[in-house]
Amino acid sequence: MLYLSSDVGGTFTDLVLVDAAAGQMVIDKVPSSGRSADAIIQGIQRMLEKTGRPIGDLAGFIHGSTIATNAWLTRQGADAVLLVTKGFRDVLEIGTQRREHNYALTARRAPALISRSRIIEVAERIGAFGEVVESLTDTEIDRVVDVLCELKPDAIAISLLFSVRNDDHEKRLAAALRRRLGKAKIYTSVSINPELGEYLRANTTAAAAYVGPELDTYIDSLAVKLKDIGFASPLMLMRSDGGVATPEAIAENPATMLLSGPSGGVIAAAALGKAIGLPDMVTFDMGGTSADFSLIVDGEPRLSSERVIKDQVLRLPMLDIETISSGGGSIATVDHAGALHVGPLSAGSRPGPACYGKGGTQATLTDAAVVLGLLAPSDFASGDIALDPQAAYDAVHATIAVPLGMSAEDAAAGMIAVACSQMRQAIRALTIERGHDLRTFSLLAFGGAGSIFASFMERDLGVEQLVIPPTPGVFAALGILLADIRHNAQTPFSAGLQDLQPQAMSDRFAEMRGRLDAALARDGVEPPRRAFHYYADLRYQGQFHVITTVLDASDKGSWDLATVADRFHAKHRQAYGHSDPDSAIEIVNLRLEAVGSVDKPSFQRVAARASGEPRPWSTRNIVVEKGGRRRPCPVYRRADLLPGHELRGPAIVTQSDTTILLLPEQSAQIDDYGVIRITSGGRAR
Repeated sequence: MLYLSSDVGGTFTDLVLVDAAAGQMVIDKVPSSGRSADAIIQGIQRMLEKTGRPIGDLAGFIHGSTIATNAWLTRQGADAVLLVTKGFRDVLEIGTQRREHNYALTARRAPALISRSRIIEVAERIGAFGEVVESLTDTEIDRVVDVLCELKPDAIAISLLFSVRNDDHEKRLAAALRRRLGKAKIYTSVSINPELGEYLRANTTAAAAYVGPELDTYIDSLAVKLKDIGFASPLMLMRSDGGVATPEAIAENPATMLLSGPSGGVIAAAALGKAIGLPDMVTFDMGGTSADFSLIVDGEPRLSSERVIKDQVLRLPMLDIETISSGGGSIATVDHAGALHVGPLSAGSRPGPACYGKGGTQATLTDAAVVLGLLAPSDFASGDIALDPQAAYDAVHATIAVPLGMSAEDAAAGMIAVACSQMRQAIRALTIERGHDLRTFSLLAFGGAGSIFASFMERDLGVEQLVIPPTPGVFAALGILLADIRHNAQTPFSAGLQDLQPQAMSDRFAEMRGRLDAALARDGVEPPRRAFHYYADLRYQGQFHVITTVLDASDKGSWDLATVADRFHAKHRQAYGHSDPDSAIEIVNLRLEAVGSVDKPSFQRVAARASGEPRPWSTRNIVVEKGGRRRPCPVYRRADLLPGHELRGPAIVTQSDTTILLLPEQSAQIDDYGVIRITSGGRAR
């Protein structure tokens, strides 16, 4: 049986087809088609043609999408309305005190996802302990429904005060709205984010309403197009927490797809790290539009229950991924003061970089790599895209070199230096500023553009080594195939850790486990393949922010509270540089994660071994730094490199999905899994 995954980026759509029985894998990249699913259908048909297999052999398809991400980042989401308790119309505008520069005299506040004019107050009130302070009358429900019938929104978010203590009012409103506004998407805060704190709950529910309609339309369109080509197996979707879910589960909370695309690469990185014995890694995923960074610590991806995504704070389980606008298609500009900038605008796939020959005239990082000889028409994307070096040179010369008064080669080298500086800063913020020693981490680079620029990063960051997986250009798509089914639940639970009544907590977890167990059953996961992981949001008494801490990862449901306290103190020291073991610890929320293990491919050792030195298939002249001269550089094919082979820079390694660069001071070794390990200033490890 065949299993297929796809990862849609801003420039390319990556696909991986695995024949588990034969142990074979086929990869492909096709230009992305914006918000349409056409590129996916084209890619599936191309993959099946390559293998000569009918579509009926496909046992499953898992899809990672940037539809929700792009709607979010471009602020082109749905026309949504938010219903709030009377007196709380300004909840999104007030927000929190959090801002980028706390002591700035002037601060720019990000606009709310839903404007104040689209926030409707509802005359009702639930108290802090779930008591009804003001009843929600049928007359008030009718009034609210009438108002919304006139507004005709695409989506409705409902977030009433203390609804997590008593959800009756939210449920009654939602039921009435569904009867009268059948087409509108309706999201309640008790379903999206059942936690205390009116702002984060309201904002997270608003986020679901903001991206939901477009995501639902896209998924429905994809399902229809898959059916049209004869696909009849289950469709699954990648979520931001590193798990996969059915379209029905995604429809309940579309905000879980906000980081769908980058999550696959992190899952693949963790799996590869366990196979090759590297438990601590920084992941570096650079595609055509952006660069994504994450941490693997002790073999596990870092998961966060609270994230800031483009100035908006959300409370959802998500992999801890940081994104900046540095990709192969990122456009370079020179401002009026003569400063060089790279990003945030991207050329995308249409028109794409100037070297693609599709009408692009602005200089991008890909054009810079072509000007320096790091990319060449003879081996780029297996010849599917014909590079135009002259167009790349003209774009860099006209838009960057002339304004800066330098050669095109120096301008191209400067573009790469600026982009790498931005990316190094993002990695330092993710590691050093959180108490991690970069010298003990490996840098794992993937994505279509990652392997070109990662060599500069390895040289300047001081990491242990640079690791390039066998298929870096489609690594995130491969990771999507490695992901398990996941469901999450959370509930408020206010208690002191020291005087906790364990049975009360066990009862609350039992209720959540029942719901998640039923969800896994609906997904077809057999009981032996189900696992449950228990967490609590903890804080010192008097604090506001919480730290999510493992309670019990063994699925036994027993609580060693002294060990839990020690874990919390350690995480607090890691995050803030200090802890207070004498202070009382409070439990704020309980969290449960349900994991349904699925059949998946695994990384395999390469049977063949090297005999003799690797032979380059060509040579070309390259420039690797500003002011540098062109120098001959051997070019190797990745398929010719076997375990035991060693390379010394400068060198270029080409393959169908990416190009890998070794700088003059770097050396590389091919390990037993076909992974390229690169180090600076000495023999490869």
